[in-house]
Amino acid sequence: MKTKKQKKSGFTLVELMVVAIIVAILAAVAIPLMSGNTERAMMTEAQTGCSAVADQVRLYFVEHNSAPANLAALSGIAANDLLGTYFDTYELGTVTDQNNFTVTATGRSGGDADGKQLTMTVATGVTTWSDLTDTPATGGGSGGS
Repeated sequence: MKTKKQKKSGFTLVELMVVAIIVAILAAVAIPLMSGNTERAMMTEAQTGCSAVADQVRLYFVEHNSAPANLAALSGIAANDLLGTYFDTYELGTVTDQNNFTVTATGRSGGDADGKQLTMTVATGVTTWSDLTDTPATGGGSGGS
């Protein structure tokens, strides 16, 4: 009488270990790439918000021929217009004229950009950006790099 051998199905331990190693290698490569994308997204959001404020400062000068006292004086920006995923606080620094002022974006409390600041400086019409830096521990000044 012949007995039929049962064929075993499934994966061997070696095959499972190879898959685990491949997944670990992919994770080691992907995590730093994703971190870089997050930082770029933060920078882009802050720059977009600062640029929106800058546009409104220039429009304010055209309409009033004077400097706005603060962000609330800019009629083109509603209360929730600048609330983003990473940044929710924007501060207008000293405004000399439409070609000389600073705008600082501060990261959303408790978010990925918590404690981060980016400052846009317009000097003689030329815009420069600070690096994404940690907020000074002495309080939320307007910053100016």
